[in-house]
Amino acid sequence: MLTLLATTAFAAPTHAEMEAAAWADVGTAKHSEVGTVTIRKVTLQGIECFEGSAVTDVAPSKLLAVVADVEGAVRWSTAGVTEAKLLSNSGGVLEYYQYLDVPGWTFAADRFWFLKSTTEDTGDHAALRWSPLTNGGGHTEAYQKVKTEHPDAIEPTANVGSWIFDKKDDGTHVKYQVCTLPGGSIPTSIQNAATKKTLPDTVGDVVREARRR
Repeated sequence: MLTLLATTAFAAPTHAEMEAAAWADVGTAKHSEVGTVTIRKVTLQGIECFEGSAVTDVAPSKLLAVVADVEGAVRWSTAGVTEAKLLSNSGGVLEYYQYLDVPGWTFAADRFWFLKSTTEDTGDHAALRWSPLTNGGGHTEAYQKVKTEHPDAIEPTANVGSWIFDKKDDGTHVKYQVCTLPGGSIPTSIQNAATKKTLPDTVGDVVREARRR
C-alpha cells in the first residue's frame, strides 16, 4: 500500500491527473501470482510516476479488503513494512501510519509515511486512493512519537497513489499507480528504478493475500 526529518511541501499530482494521464508502456514482467504485469510511466508535476497493471480472477471487493488492511501489510507485504497503525477509519476514509525498513546494504535510511486513503466499492469496481497527511495531519502525538523513536527515518516529500480494481469480461483488471519522491539522500533516479523493479511484487503481494483469504 508504499515513502527530511521534516516534511517538505511539494506540488504532487492529483488523483484526477494521474488517472487521466497518457501513460507510456515501458515493459512487462512475469509474476508467479498474476502472470504478466504491464509497467507504464508518466511525468506529472515534475515527478516520474509509475503504474503496474495485471488481470486476475479475484473479485474487486476482495482485493480492496487487502489494500485497506493497512496494519496487515506488516504480514502480507514483501516490501519491508515493519510497523503499521490505523489511526482512524470513518465512512470509507482511512488515516494511518506505516514504517518501511530499508535493507542496510542499500545505505539508505528507512522511510515512514502518514497517509489518508479514501475507498469505494460498487461490486464490479473498487478503489483506494491515498495522499499524505502533512506532519501527521491531526495525529500530532503519533507523528512525534515516530519521529522520536526513528530519528534517522525519512518521510517522502511526495507520496500519492491508488489501487483501482475493475471487473471485466476477462477478469479483474488491477491497476497500481504511484507518484513519489523519496526525500533524503537517495537520488531520484535510483528510487525510480527501484519503484519500477518492485511493481510486479507489489501487485502480486495483494493478489496472493486476497486468494489466501
